[in-house]
Amino acid sequence: MTDWADVTAFLGSNATVFRILAILLGAVVVRVIVVMTINRVIARVVAGDGAPSPRTSAKTQNARLTQRTQTLGSVLRSFANWGVGAVAVILILSELGFEITAIVASLGILGAGIALGAQDVIRDIFNGIFMVFEDQLGVGDKVDLGDATGVVEEVTIRITKVRDSKGVLWFVRNGQIQRVANFDHKRR
Repeated sequence: MTDWADVTAFLGSNATVFRILAILLGAVVVRVIVVMTINRVIARVVAGDGAPSPRTSAKTQNARLTQRTQTLGSVLRSFANWGVGAVAVILILSELGFEITAIVASLGILGAGIALGAQDVIRDIFNGIFMVFEDQLGVGDKVDLGDATGVVEEVTIRITKVRDSKGVLWFVRNGQIQRVANFDHKRR
């Protein structure tokens, strides 16, 4: 039989390791729950039976809705992964005895510096989110983006791919799109 003194001595000497393992396990569980919830919401929206407008075919509306929903779901999953990971790292560093307030303050200053340097990337991402959310253009639409005119092949959060009439594939950063002329808008 094991003596309770031995068990408590073992747990006491390894308490930090057990707390770190509990933090990691908790982070994995939270991440799985959040991602499953996001995936479930995406599946419901994509499977939903929205009535098409008189100017849109059901197939076109469903494809556009699917694309928008999956793009936004990808962004939400990415934010969830980074958020849960950041909280887990901060909690683990706290368990290891690091001064968290100094680390968080330093990361805040570093984050502000990176944000100033990465303004174009941030602008691309926000413009891409709004373009997808507002349904300004979609795959298969004939558009004029100023820099490129042609048929949209793919819309991501950072880049819109447009193939022109000569077959050239243009990669247009969403942050540089100032105007969108959608020639297929009348069909929606």
